[in-house]
Amino acid sequence: MYFNLKRANEYMDRFEVDVLIASTPENVTYLSDTVSWAPKVYAYSVDMFVIYFRDPNIKTSLIVPSQEMTYVSGSGTWVEDIYTYGGKSALIQTDEVSTLSNEETNYLNMQNNDKKRSTNSIKALVQSINDRYPGNRLRVALDEDKITYKSKLELADQLPNCEIIDSADLFRLIRAVKTEDEITAMKLAANLNEEASIAACSEIKIGMKEIEIAKVYARHVGNGLGKWLWYHFGSGRRSVGIFPPTEKIIEAGDMWKFDAGLSLNNYQADTGWGGVMGEPTKEQVKIWDATLAGFNAALSVIKEGVMPSEIQHAMLNGTKDNGLPGHCGTFAGHAIGLEMRELPYVLGNKNKVVSRYLPDTTDIPLEENTVLCIENPCQIFGLGGTQIEQTIVVKKNGYELLTKQDRKLCIIH
Repeated sequence: MYFNLKRANEYMDRFEVDVLIASTPENVTYLSDTVSWAPKVYAYSVDMFVIYFRDPNIKTSLIVPSQEMTYVSGSGTWVEDIYTYGGKSALIQTDEVSTLSNEETNYLNMQNNDKKRSTNSIKALVQSINDRYPGNRLRVALDEDKITYKSKLELADQLPNCEIIDSADLFRLIRAVKTEDEITAMKLAANLNEEASIAACSEIKIGMKEIEIAKVYARHVGNGLGKWLWYHFGSGRRSVGIFPPTEKIIEAGDMWKFDAGLSLNNYQADTGWGGVMGEPTKEQVKIWDATLAGFNAALSVIKEGVMPSEIQHAMLNGTKDNGLPGHCGTFAGHAIGLEMRELPYVLGNKNKVVSRYLPDTTDIPLEENTVLCIENPCQIFGLGGTQIEQTIVVKKNGYELLTKQDRKLCIIH
């Protein structure tokens, strides 16, 4: 189970919340172990919700659009109580099928249960709550990030005795510490990203176009059923930033670097490194050595309780003190999970936060089993640049790599 029940219950008690309602595909995955397609493709017209009650005697329920019934049927979700909305699928049912698979049983249960079918998502959501808690005097923490203003008004009108609170930040706070199942899912995503990136880098040759390298990456991600989100690649003077790959020809002596991100079953992965075409010059080696020194300095301070600003300052000073005194990096990476940037988002200097649920600053002690992408991009305009990025899991007395990731200057002869 991805959902950290213990952590959720603790925060619900702290903030006196009776119900969580998930609306985004990420939070629906988190609370139900399903991976939806329709709410992403039809982002403005199709909803999917999970309703979790703090009372352990009240069942969790899932609100499923008709387009999503097939996917939920085979998802293995732990949520047993399912409400649907929208028209039924065109399906002729006969008595000739005597043995049903679990997937078929789940599908027919949703298809045929008219008592739990509504015409729209809000009606289904309200029915689910009314069936469980007819009195409706509840404090409802609503994940507001994927629900329209019109739907929120309809929900409030249909549940007049409930206090409905915008609470996307509460979900992010709960999700900040990863469960073992989440870490397993993130390893799968990170492995696919690493494999696709290695495959792309192994094809780099003098005379190739940058865009050809990106195509190799995209093919490997697709073969692993992932969804590539970006593949920044720059060579030569274009390696000074996260530029998109172009028709530029890769030349002898070029520095190059890439940054690549994908999603697999809604869990995110982010990686990157750099190299040189041919033997590196002294200036190119200096950039790499400083990048590596800053990166290792950042890793050296990571453990439970470390502040994001401490990681950033260690990386900045480690880079400046080891060959790049003019380096001015402002961040050392970010937390990652179901979103590419999770709480506390960027690992950098303190920024003010205004939230009902979160601390008043981004500079908060990191908890064990927070997952971080640590990255140090360094570059000199007119010359080129490189970067090092790895994904790590914060531990009590240090950190662990999420997956095997070797990082050294990639020299291609």
